[in-house]
Amino acid sequence: MSTVLLPSTSSVSVKVHPVVLFAICDAYTRRKEHQDRVIGTLLGVVVDNTIEVKNCYVVPHNESSDQVMVDVVHHKTMFDLHQKVAPHEVIVGWFATGSELYNSDALIQEFYSKESQHPVHMVVDTTLRDDKFNISAYTSRTLALGDKQLATEFVEIPCDTIFGDVERVGADLMLTGLNDPSPDAKKDSSSKSLTDDAESLQASMARLAELVSRAAEYVENVNSGKVTGDPAIGRYLADTLALVPHLARPDFERIFNESVQDNMMVTFLSDLLRAHVALAERLGTAALPIM
Repeated sequence: MSTVLLPSTSSVSVKVHPVVLFAICDAYTRRKEHQDRVIGTLLGVVVDNTIEVKNCYVVPHNESSDQVMVDVVHHKTMFDLHQKVAPHEVIVGWFATGSELYNSDALIQEFYSKESQHPVHMVVDTTLRDDKFNISAYTSRTLALGDKQLATEFVEIPCDTIFGDVERVGADLMLTGLNDPSPDAKKDSSSKSLTDDAESLQASMARLAELVSRAAEYVENVNSGKVTGDPAIGRYLADTLALVPHLARPDFERIFNESVQDNMMVTFLSDLLRAHVALAERLGTAALPIM
């Protein structure tokens, strides 16, 4: 199993992708009965002094006040499977749910120290204390007297959430309607479909038109001398325009319509499959043909 040399604890910071947090919350909701928390392995990459956490998986465990049992075989099997899909992602630490550190965290940290040079410990507060979803990260250092190890101290380090383009679109879609405090919005929130392509497309096009309008206004103000141009913004706009394919209007409309039709077909098949599964569950049989 490969290891990675992390930067010094004095300057390291952690960046977490939303898919990792969703996976941890899902694992917490599916935990066994009477299990206080779930733990697992964090996978990612290290760039300079930043640890970017891109993936994770749960590791079964049992713990008490003085000992911890971790399923090492499951841990190594999952890591080997992830390596086949994303070989560039390495073990950078481990996570645990809860609002605070546990006494047994030092034992688990010692286990992950064999997998990574300086593993980080990320705590995800699934209790939503004070109606907040808190995330904290720690590194550890050994307190010793001479050659005798006395204890393990956890030192908190900066931890932030970062979004890729696809993740931001998904997060915005999930949050659609959740910020509406009206009773009607809350009442209908459960019946709203996240796959309403027509409304999503309309909102995306409106957002795109707004951004293009702001960019055009900025360029006009720079050309007229109203504002001082920023070279960084200029290079970014030039690079963005260079990515836009030069298509004639009829070709663009044909490609766009074909894409919309494909999306509508996928949506129709998904709704059909969902209806069949729901009908099979209501009839209490798995023998009903899906398609």
